[in-house]
Parts: sequence; C-alpha cells; structure tokens
Amino acid sequence: MSVKYVVDVDGKKVAVREGATVADALAAAGVSHHPGTVIGIISGREEARKEVATEFKILTTRGEIRLELTGGALKQAWLDSYSKFAGTETKWTTGYAIAFGPAPTGVPAGKTETEYRRWDVSFGTGGYDAKNTYLIISKADHTSDYGVRGGGAFGKIISGKKVLASLGQDDSIKSIEPVVKLEKFANKTVTTDTSMPVEEGMEIHTALQVEMMPKAKDGAEHFYAAVKDGTFPVDFAASTFISSDVMLGEVCPYENLGARSEGAVSIRTDGSGKGRIYISRADLTSSIYHSIVGRVINGIELVKIVSPGQRIAVTTVPDRLSVLGMDLKAAEEFLTRRGIRYEKAGHQGEDAVVVDQTPRTTMEIVSSGSVKITAIPRDGLVEIELYDDRAPQSVEYFRRASGLKEQHVGSLNVFFKYEDTLLFKGKTVHVGELIPENKPEEGSIVAAGEIGMTNMAARYAGMVGVRFGDSSKFGPTGEKYTSTNIIGRVLNMEKLRKTKEKETVYFTEVR
Repeated sequence: MSVKYVVDVDGKKVAVREGATVADALAAAGVSHHPGTVIGIISGREEARKEVATEFKILTTRGEIRLELTGGALKQAWLDSYSKFAGTETKWTTGYAIAFGPAPTGVPAGKTETEYRRWDVSFGTGGYDAKNTYLIISKADHTSDYGVRGGGAFGKIISGKKVLASLGQDDSIKSIEPVVKLEKFANKTVTTDTSMPVEEGMEIHTALQVEMMPKAKDGAEHFYAAVKDGTFPVDFAASTFISSDVMLGEVCPYENLGARSEGAVSIRTDGSGKGRIYISRADLTSSIYHSIVGRVINGIELVKIVSPGQRIAVTTVPDRLSVLGMDLKAAEEFLTRRGIRYEKAGHQGEDAVVVDQTPRTTMEIVSSGSVKITAIPRDGLVEIELYDDRAPQSVEYFRRASGLKEQHVGSLNVFFKYEDTLLFKGKTVHVGELIPENKPEEGSIVAAGEIGMTNMAARYAGMVGVRFGDSSKFGPTGEKYTSTNIIGRVLNMEKLRKTKEKETVYFTEVR
C-alpha cells in the first residue's frame, strides 16, 4: 500500500499518493491553475507555530483585532491558555475595559491594584479563583484590582481598535490564533511549475480571493477592470505592499478612508501614481490619497512572497456583474443565477449581444438588485485586432479612450465621415503622450481597415480613423504618415459601411 501525504490546497486538506506532484494535488482538491500565474508553496508552517509567537489574531463577532505580546509575568500564562478563551462571551463592559470569559488558567490569583494604559491586555479573576479567569482589554487609562497577584499587562492591541470599540454585551470571541510571519517559514517557493513533487504538510496557494467594499463602488469597478482577465500583475514589491500599474493614470474617486491593514486593497486617487492599485503586506496607517476598495480574505501568503513581473490569479466577492459582450440569452441566465432582476432594451433577437448596462458598477447593481441591459444585433459589433507589440502606448491610449480597458466591449462616437474615411473620438484620456510609433513607411500602402491614430506631431492628437480603401499618401485619420500611428485593424469592415455621423460604434477585441 503506497504512502499518502496530506497537503493543503487553498485551505482544503487533501490526501495524495507518495510521489504525487502539485498538479495531482490541485486535481484532488478540484482546483484549476490559471495559466501564467504563480503558485505559492510553503513548508514548515507547523514547525514555525511551535516557536513562541509574539502576535495573535483574535476574531470576534464584530471583526478581527490583533494582540502583540509585550512581556511581563503573565506572558507564559497567556501562551499556555489563550486557546481556552475561544468561544467565551463578554462578561462585562465599561468605559474603561471589556472582559471575556471565564476560562480556567494557572494565573496567580490575589489582590493587587495596578495601573493600566489604553489598549493594554491583561488577566482578571472572579472571586480570586484562577478557574474563573477573564481576558481584559483596557479601553482607557485607569487603575484597578482585577484579582491577579502581581497584575500588569502582558500585551497590547495593535490593530482592530474600531472593532474593539464596537464590542458590547452580546459579543463573543470566535477564535484566537498565533500569527506566524512568513519570514519564519522553513521553505517558501513561488513557481508556475505544477510538476513539482509534494511533501507531507505542504501548503499550496493558487489564488487570491478579494472581498470588495460596497461603499467603494467606483474603486471596486477600478479593481474589477484591472483583473478582468482573472489575474493581478505585480509591477512593484516593497516590504509593506505590492502594487500594479495596469490602471495607472485612470481617474478613480476617493470613497473610503481606512487603515491599510494587512491584506487591504487600496487605490491611489491623487498625485503621483494616480490609479495604481496596492495590496498591503503589513499594517499601515490610513492615507488621504489611498481609498480602501477591498481586502484579501484568502491567499495572503501569495501577496507576501510574490515578486515583480509575476501574476497572481484572482477571484472576487462578489463576482463582477458585467454582461457586456455576452449574448443576450447568456446575460439573462448569468443575472438570473445571481438573483438580479433585469430590464431589456434595444435588439432582442436570437443574435442579440449586450453592449451597455445601467448602472455600470457591480456594487450599485448588488445594492439595487436590478440592472437595465441594452443589446444590438451581433453583426453590429465590430471586431478589431490591436497591435500591442508594434504600438503599445497608442494601443493603451485607444483602450482607455474606447472603454476596452475596463470592459470587453468598448465604444466610440463617429465624429466625421467623408469619402472613404471614418473618424472617431473617444473619452478624454489623462495619461501618457501619443509619441510617434509604428508609422507607415514613405512609399508604403496603408491598407483598408487598418486603424490609425493621430500622434502628437499633429494638432488633433488622439483622433482615431479607418479607411474603406487603400491609400499611399495619408493615414487612416487623413494625416501625413509622420503624424500617423497604426494601432490595429478592423476584421469586418463591412459592418461600418452604413455608419453615420454621431452614431455610436461598439467594438470588441479579438486576441
């Protein structure tokens, strides 16, 4: 009979045979690996837990608070008995302190009047009996006799102070766990190789799960747009955060002030780095430039060990409620499964495809429970290919101007139509300059259907155009070759022939 190993895959324990690989463990757990994203592999966590921890996570019915040990005579009593306070309820609360318990401990009971500072954590006893020990957290400076000989604090609350302030008589402690820093793990590996062999007790982390904040409707949508392909690209990593520039320069309003605690997802809303997305590796104070839009609820280990240039698979809670680009029937099924009411507008035939929705943001749809969706015939949706490799800055500009940066369907208004040329204008883009790139060579032919953008060498920089016929003199926007960047091509030009000025044209990108 072959030996079996027990490994942990994204929090789920599975048994695999000796000699199994990471791929085998993922299959046993029913987990799919998103191609190109990293897998975090950690060994030695249990060994690390046997060390003396200095920080503890206390999960209450109101949220999480963190305790840091500060020493003192009662430190060992805490290490010996902290688990006994899981499941205990609030015994009493005043303006000075709150007590949970009782639980049996080995603390030395006795009379001692002691000074306590705000946020101190200490023990107390009922009737000077260690069998009735209470966990006491100070909410204000005060002096008291809590029935423990020698008294004094053994720890201090370092985060979750708003949670502590909200605790009342009907609350309780759900769990208490030591926090073991990743630096103490015996082995930690980041890889995309699923053929690696697994070992007993190994942890495998494949994805982040991020819970979005309802009060940050625009910020949540900013994050949804950044991870619409299911991945979070890491562009920078510091000791206290990782960040992504995928939405750098995009305007996002400030909506939610809060501490950038470990796992917090925030967006810089002003100044240098506007639009950049951050995920905190450690607790940081709040900032008037960082709006909190979500928090990591699973997979924080990946945040702590990933490096720049790597991508992390991401899932969100709730799922993004965007049906743009879906067939109308598929959109109806998608919304019905999620309990969302919908109103239909526009074309509703078998060939209908959704190109607009109101409201646009997921949080507004979740709040109201309803959405209006607008569809057009599938043959009205223009398919395009963009040249990322040849004109990266111009393509980025186009995606932002058309909305393809945020959604799977973008749109541009027809600004002008003459002879064999269509000119479009999109929304104002606040990032980058349209430097000349991928210009047509003199004497070459600009083919019908190629998408051109006027660069900064001419007055109307940012104008987008396409031609119905080839040209050997001017680019798709009517500019000279030196002022023209070729950024892609329309795959079905016949769809544009009947287009009129001021009409909206909807685009989808084919990769």
